[in-house]
Amino acid sequence: MKSLVYTLLLASTPSLVFASSNQHLRGSDSVYTSEASAAHGYVESIDGAYGFNGISIPGENCDSTGLPMLTRKLTAWTSLQARAAYYFHHPAAQVKSYMTLNVKTGGKVSFILSITDPDAPTDTIATKVIDVIGTGKDQKVELADCSFTVAKYYRYQLVCVSGNNNIDYIDCFTFESPSAEKTYPASYLSSPSVHLGSWRSTGAAPANGYDWCYQEIMIPKSSDIVGTYAMALGVLSGYMGIQNNGVQADGTPAHDVLFSMWDDGSTDEDPNLPEYMRAGVVDCDSLTITNRFGNEGTGVQTYRRGDCWIPGRFVQFITNARREQTSYTTIENGKEVEHKQNNILVSAWYNAQDGKGWQYMATVRKRNSTDLFSSWYSFLENYNWATGEASRKAYYRNGFARYAKKGNWYNFNRVDFSHTDGGNAPGARNDYGQGATENKDDRTFFMQTGGYTSTNCTDNEVPLATSAECVDTINYDALNARVLQAIDNEKERVALAELFKTSKYDKSGWKVISFSSQETSGEGSNGLASQIIDGDANTYWHSQWQGTQAKYPHYFVIDMQKIQSIGGFEFTMSGGANRYIKAYDIYVSDDNTTWQKVISDNDAPNQQTFQVRLDSVVNARYIKLVIRDGRATDGCFVRLNELDVVSGNVAVPVQQPSANNVANAQLSAILNNQNLDLILPFEGEKQVSVRLYSTNGICIFNGNFMASKYISIPMPQLVAGAYIVEAVCNEGSSSAMIIKK
Repeated sequence: MKSLVYTLLLASTPSLVFASSNQHLRGSDSVYTSEASAAHGYVESIDGAYGFNGISIPGENCDSTGLPMLTRKLTAWTSLQARAAYYFHHPAAQVKSYMTLNVKTGGKVSFILSITDPDAPTDTIATKVIDVIGTGKDQKVELADCSFTVAKYYRYQLVCVSGNNNIDYIDCFTFESPSAEKTYPASYLSSPSVHLGSWRSTGAAPANGYDWCYQEIMIPKSSDIVGTYAMALGVLSGYMGIQNNGVQADGTPAHDVLFSMWDDGSTDEDPNLPEYMRAGVVDCDSLTITNRFGNEGTGVQTYRRGDCWIPGRFVQFITNARREQTSYTTIENGKEVEHKQNNILVSAWYNAQDGKGWQYMATVRKRNSTDLFSSWYSFLENYNWATGEASRKAYYRNGFARYAKKGNWYNFNRVDFSHTDGGNAPGARNDYGQGATENKDDRTFFMQTGGYTSTNCTDNEVPLATSAECVDTINYDALNARVLQAIDNEKERVALAELFKTSKYDKSGWKVISFSSQETSGEGSNGLASQIIDGDANTYWHSQWQGTQAKYPHYFVIDMQKIQSIGGFEFTMSGGANRYIKAYDIYVSDDNTTWQKVISDNDAPNQQTFQVRLDSVVNARYIKLVIRDGRATDGCFVRLNELDVVSGNVAVPVQQPSANNVANAQLSAILNNQNLDLILPFEGEKQVSVRLYSTNGICIFNGNFMASKYISIPMPQLVAGAYIVEAVCNEGSSSAMIIKK
């Protein structure tokens, strides 16, 4: 393995002598030599688009000194529409540069080299046409001989004018200089991350206790580059912002919005981290995608994918925190012990100012905390090294926080600076900037990263805002109502999940009697159709891809061996969203001949596990699942671990307010120790009948009460399970589902 080598050439002798820390130099005409890999650079289009194809420049790992090694090469220069770009840190000295490459015997290649200063990119330091006739062996050709007046990074741009197919590879670059200061490339091809931290007010603001935070961010059109992430509000253990993730399948930009929360622990370090230590999604919008993340801590991530924001236009973010107390049970000395737990529910919205108004992302649970907001941090980063030479910029303005006790807003106009990378060590990058914009009256901060430019830091404070109009005009009643709805939705979802869990049929003896395809060899011990009913969520069926790729639709016919009462289905998948089901139908039959369609969905939930509940019970022996489409972008591939069938009691609908019930009203039901506490949707004191049903429809409690708003009913004998509560009066009725653990 060849590491970055620095040699000392003595002009008085033709031999190479390796430099060391105790080397004594002889004479004044010493020449220092260094090498850098041709695999450690970037691919651009001829017109300057970043992250282009047409050349293989894979990057290098770093050695023990932190500098890139020389283990790889530039290869596969397949397109004249692609160019190579490199950045080398030169001393303030005369530097001669060379390139070592291998060209096919007799093959001709013509390059144009340009050397520029990233701080003045329109001023060319040197340009040269380089013609090479190949020998089939490594050749070392001179590139340039330049005098650099400032020690810094310089850009080397290499365009192949003709003969690109004659290039076998470019190995490395060599630099000779009389300066003992080494020429080197950057250790990392990605640019530094830049932070504005400890947002606060220079006014007389409280130190903590804020329940709302607000911020506006903007990525200009010039920085709308793949891999750009501008984070707006990093609050508590969460963060939210906007990303450019490339292009969607329909050709529109992937301008995504992200909101995440870290665990109170790490599933990377402890895969069995208990649920009460994990961040979780309480509820989210139907367009929001949720999943867990790892590697940089672990937690839960929510995404709004699509063309969700507009470059050059400020995006507004607002977040809310509210306290919650829950409980969880552990086994200690063989006994169940109940523990109280304090959490914070954090909700997030964004407004792209595109006419759609405030868009709800999600409400997530931060575990084991009672602290409301005190401040936040923001950052700008590039997470795509292939575009790591690009100069990115983002703007941040109108930071506000609302003091929970009094409801008044404070403008946060002062920040602290931090960043990654930086310093004076060889390989370090200092191409970052942060601070107030040039016109302080804009009350705007900026952050920038990349471009191999010089550091650009300004003031860390802007004038206090004279108006809070941006936050005073928000309809907080609507936002608060969505959080309350999220809490109610979670209760119903938990109840339904418990109902599904206790209502699944045992699939022993069931058979898959017909299927469209299966993968019998490419998935190891997995891939078979029978594995969707084997009761093991770790095994899976995969559509055939070895030899012949199976096309849509994929289908299965399952024989349950006898007629069963069916109320719903549960899908379990794996392999990531690129293997999930998107559009499907389910049919049932008594005789495997006459089929009844009971479900048709063109946009199934984009998640690993989802449940579907029938509107009414059906009785059948055979089930046919037809997968019409999937979410894969690389073919007609789908991966299904289990298809579970649940009994008919799941199909018993939970009654919701309707035209025959109380308009826009809902019953709230909570099990509090041994009491059933109800908050009624009815106005005024009246007689109310309360009924409690098991999920199979048996009425286990029926009582009449004179009540106005609240009822507390002793339920000491209630066993574990799911129940439906119904409250009825002469105004109508309302119902809710509860779980007894």
